[in-house]
Amino acid sequence: MKKALILLLCAALALSLAACGEAGTEETAPVSEPASEETAPVSEPAAEETAPADEPEGESLLETAKTFEGAPVEDLIAAIGEPESSDYAPSCLGEGEDGNLYYDGFTVYTYRDTDGSETVSYVE
Repeated sequence: MKKALILLLCAALALSLAACGEAGTEETAPVSEPASEETAPVSEPAAEETAPADEPEGESLLETAKTFEGAPVEDLIAAIGEPESSDYAPSCLGEGEDGNLYYDGFTVYTYRDTDGSETVSYVE
């Protein structure tokens, strides 16, 4: 009886720890998808990327990015340019995916809903 109880508790522990554990398998497919999107518009934001860096004196890209919390990711990218890299994983809080956009010196955390809309959640 003790062995059955221990086995049941071990199974429950394993299931509770695996609740969000599929990030490694799901991550590879979405990562390649945004990479293909990044290659086409890279030339367009490159021109815009130099202009915002010159305009705001004393205002860094991090401070600019923080003003876009809650806004669509497209607006953020138009303002500060494409990220150096990004990755996505299934969200534990909803049906969509959590995203990390890596810029030089800071990270933008996003949420991409099942309809494809992506919103800036937090900038750090």
